[in-house]
Amino acid sequence: MTLTENQKNLLRWIVKEVRAGNLKEDSIWYITTLTDYGWVDYKGSDSTPSVEFPTFDILEKYDYVIWQQKSQNQYKGALKQKAYEAVDSNFAEPNRSAIRHLIPLTEVEHLDSELWERVLFSVSAGGDNPKAWDTAIRNATVVLEDRMRKLGNIDNINQKATGNGIVNLIFGSNKSVQKDKLPSEELEAYRDLYSGTMKLFRNRYAHRFIDPKPEEGGEIIVFINLLLKMLDNLDWETENENT
Repeated sequence: MTLTENQKNLLRWIVKEVRAGNLKEDSIWYITTLTDYGWVDYKGSDSTPSVEFPTFDILEKYDYVIWQQKSQNQYKGALKQKAYEAVDSNFAEPNRSAIRHLIPLTEVEHLDSELWERVLFSVSAGGDNPKAWDTAIRNATVVLEDRMRKLGNIDNINQKATGNGIVNLIFGSNKSVQKDKLPSEELEAYRDLYSGTMKLFRNRYAHRFIDPKPEEGGEIIVFINLLLKMLDNLDWETENENT
């Protein structure tokens, strides 16, 4: 059992007001009447929270406060050191600010615009539907292949090239588009990466229904998005463009 967010926020407020001198650390005193409630001797100007008494009991159970007086209409007690430690450590919860970067689909504006345009219709039909993700991944791999075709001007080299053939024309070791722009080891690594993607995803999803689990579908879309960004970051200028 852990505190709810409302319970945490109450303790955060109490600690903040004690530190600001608006509440007495050894006299946290809350009373209720039939029509109103109040924090006795509160000196601040903020609006004060209304509290159900069971919430105070929970704070005591976690050893954040000790209540010296309890009755039907009042709780009076003192704040304990553990309360400050809990608030300062954010209740020992990990910093979750990285989560949105680990799950890029939660912020689709970071996705490649063409990729998102091509998968949007499919996933909008039902995010829990494996068939929707099957179609989305198929479209995503076409976007990847088409991006390589355009950036590498492949139609000027071999209009019939597809999939792995396009990868070899761009990253192959013999007279490829990127041969003189990348170190040989990087060139080989790029070829292996994009060739593997064509074989594992492009070919599989082009020739049969895979119907992946939604979480797997999302991960594949994000992976293809990374591959598109890596392509866009390469140098595609030709000698003719530089003269």
